[in-house]
Amino acid sequence: MLAATGTGMAASPLPLSDIAQNAHKSAILKLNYAGVLKGYTDGTFRPDREVTRAEFAKIAVMAMGFTEEQANMLKGKTAFKDLPADHWATGYINLAVSQGIIKGYPDGTFKPNNNVKVAEALTVYVQGLKISVPASTNGQWYHPYLLEANKAGLYDAKETPTVAAKRDVVAKYTDAFMETPVYASGAYYDKDGNADGTIQKLPVVKGAVASYDKAGSKLKLAGQKSEVVIADNAQVYGNLIVGAQVEYILKNGKIAFLNVVTADANIVQGIVKTGLNFTTAVGDEKKFRALVNGKEVILDVETGVSVTRSDIGKKFVAVMDEDGKIISITITDNAVSGLVKKTSTVSGTKAKKEIELDDQTYQLATDASIKVKAHPQAKAATGSFADIERGDLVELTLDVDGKVSAVTATKLSTTQSIEVDTNDNTIRFDGAEYDVLQDTKLYVDEERVDELDELSDDQVAVLTFDEDGNLIKVEQGVGVSAGKLVDGTTAYAAGTPAKLATIKVDGKTYDILANAKLTIDGSSVSATSIKADQLNDYRIISWKYNLGTNDIVELTAEKQTVKGYVTEKSGRTVTVNGKEYVLLSGVTIDANAATNDKEYTLVLNNDGKVKAVTGAAKTVSGIVESVEVRKENGSVASAEIVVDGKSYDVLEADAVDEVDQFEWVTLTLNRDGEVTKAVAQGKASVEGAAYIGIESRVNGDRYVFHTNVSTSLKLTKDAKIKYYDGSEMEESQLKSTDEIDLWTNAEGQVYLIVVNKR
Repeated sequence: MLAATGTGMAASPLPLSDIAQNAHKSAILKLNYAGVLKGYTDGTFRPDREVTRAEFAKIAVMAMGFTEEQANMLKGKTAFKDLPADHWATGYINLAVSQGIIKGYPDGTFKPNNNVKVAEALTVYVQGLKISVPASTNGQWYHPYLLEANKAGLYDAKETPTVAAKRDVVAKYTDAFMETPVYASGAYYDKDGNADGTIQKLPVVKGAVASYDKAGSKLKLAGQKSEVVIADNAQVYGNLIVGAQVEYILKNGKIAFLNVVTADANIVQGIVKTGLNFTTAVGDEKKFRALVNGKEVILDVETGVSVTRSDIGKKFVAVMDEDGKIISITITDNAVSGLVKKTSTVSGTKAKKEIELDDQTYQLATDASIKVKAHPQAKAATGSFADIERGDLVELTLDVDGKVSAVTATKLSTTQSIEVDTNDNTIRFDGAEYDVLQDTKLYVDEERVDELDELSDDQVAVLTFDEDGNLIKVEQGVGVSAGKLVDGTTAYAAGTPAKLATIKVDGKTYDILANAKLTIDGSSVSATSIKADQLNDYRIISWKYNLGTNDIVELTAEKQTVKGYVTEKSGRTVTVNGKEYVLLSGVTIDANAATNDKEYTLVLNNDGKVKAVTGAAKTVSGIVESVEVRKENGSVASAEIVVDGKSYDVLEADAVDEVDQFEWVTLTLNRDGEVTKAVAQGKASVEGAAYIGIESRVNGDRYVFHTNVSTSLKLTKDAKIKYYDGSEMEESQLKSTDEIDLWTNAEGQVYLIVVNKR
């Protein structure tokens, strides 16, 4: 049977992933809500897991109405020799003992890790209800407790008393215990057997839904005099419809928790095709035809349920009894509304058009009419199926076969030039006026603003509405995004007017303004130099665009690349960094790529395939800190070089023979990270000079002055400062009394200052 989509209040997903088919689901949900018996952090309840005595002590005292704070006050030493003072459950166990509901064993132990038996759990709850229990006469100590538990409605004799109690069974007993009223005499029933309770630890209201106002979030149970409001943040589980059996808990006078006990299998919805007595055959007086799940069926009704000819073509939701007869039915106009989740078109002999709302799909009749509203207050204009998009609010009118005969789609986002009225707190456009509400979000250049006057008149804005037509967001200025892939590029073409370069992203084309700031592969590029296909398959690191337009004002993008050594080559497939990549047709790579010492850069397309390959030996550059050649028996055993704090093994010691400390070196490495070649540059151009100071220029260049105030050398951007022993120094540590050496590169710029004396 279909769930009652669109007719009841939207049900929350179950908070516990493994209880949907459990016989005690209702009890588990209530106790989880009440905080008495909750699930685990992974979202499971584990109903078949057995409960320990320590765990049950906590459950029992929480079920009696005590709090975590009260239990914490009793943490520490207990009367049981096997229960250390730091055990997590001491507070709960001491509290349970103080209430006389839990005892230890005759040998002075509690055995906290033993599983609690069914009889033990029921005994605790019988004692919690303050029931006087006579002594056993048949040798089984627990027998009188089971009789009282059965009388109180806690136990139905379905579980063997001596087996370990599982979590779902404990939930069943605990739910029954908390819903059992305690009477004025202190027991669960008075001496005359009357049932006028005074205390109920879990005040659950039960009954059948007599009326339900979805729009007003109100319901009334059969026998109730007035409606009860469902709180906005209520936890609602199951399909809430008229006739369904429900249980709910009130908080602050409103329903905070509601569980529909009637199973989904007993709820049916469809379209009415006939009234009752649809044939002249005897016995059809209480039957009608309906369309359910796309199939025509005949449904029986109980006495008092009415379906008339005037209901034909309308939508119904009904509750069935165990015999499959309808005991309650709600009939409404055959229309549904909601946000479009998906649209689809099938052509050919099985041509059809469909709209998906929530989890249900509706097929359009061949002659279905379509109207579109550009925004909630706009007039509906004739439209086409192609105008309907994901996120649109649609109202569908259905025919007797359940097909859509008419569609009205409302756009909940629009781009318009707006007029701002700060006096009336409104925004006007397209002949409509919308109130700017207290919770309407205003953005300028993607920054949240608080005042309406920070928006600009006669400028484009993107406006967003909720399903009720309220203005919920207004955005103006420049937007920022990232992480997109470029599908295509067109070139800039000069002329009058000039033709802007464009990129295509997610099927949409964007113009790159001629004065846009572009950074491509780390370099600044003019927007007027963009060529056709130049940025195809590039990844957008970040971009800025004028909101409401397709104009890009700033773009940073780079090739999609993978860099590393090839570890395997098979046909047109190579493995780099543990992942396989396919070479596109025409792309080649060295035959020995899997064994040579080249580091390869693979350029990928948007499908993750390789469109270009380059390879070169891996190199690193930096300042030499030390060179060590170790010898044994007169021959070289190993060699090592340290560059910028990192050590490298040298394959052949000859490669570093001419390399000294403080030189700038470029190392060539093999795929094992060993140095195969070292090229040293740099020299000590100034030695033993007096340090004068470092000056920063307006353009960002920096100079170190030495010897006197008129002698200086330009510093590289990453210049370092070291003490003569190789240790690092901060610029702030340099003093005018220092004696320094200046090491320069081929361009004569200082890459290293070495302090000799202080």
